[in-house]
Amino acid sequence: MNIWLKEIALEDGKEYYDILMELSGYKDAYAKPLPDDDMSLEDFEFFKQARVKMKDANSIPESVMPTSTYWIMNESVPIGYATLKHKIDPNKPGGHFGCCLIKSFQNKGIGSLVAEELSRIAFEELGIEEVIYTSKNENVQSQKSVDKIGATLIGIHDGYHFYSVSLREKFNKEGRNV
Repeated sequence: MNIWLKEIALEDGKEYYDILMELSGYKDAYAKPLPDDDMSLEDFEFFKQARVKMKDANSIPESVMPTSTYWIMNESVPIGYATLKHKIDPNKPGGHFGCCLIKSFQNKGIGSLVAEELSRIAFEELGIEEVIYTSKNENVQSQKSVDKIGATLIGIHDGYHFYSVSLREKFNKEGRNV
């Protein structure tokens, strides 16, 4: 496996639409990319435009959190979807990261790889020094993923586990210039 993140782009074609439709059909998915599984190809064009626009805080309403959106890739094939919020309300569920993989790639350690890469992007490209990660209480696999990247459980309430990762500390321990 060669797992990497590809930022969503306007030119993304039908293979990305297809993976989004598969993910949207999962009833138990965390970070479902769509509220339901009824999106036309035309709607997909609007979805991509909105997601590209969400990255730029100056292009969205103040009430919307700036968010980068990525396809999780295995080689050249999309296998999932991830988001990185540039800022959050730490008192609400929905931390900096969101990740959803197709079933055949779940429980293989990919969530940890994605969380690690999103951490790197958050720190090196966005200057975020601490990330908050939330997970529904029943999403044990997600909790294992963030444990692997050095997250600290900071609370459990309202049906969610809340984790914190000091990226400055994390990357300093790894010998990176910070």
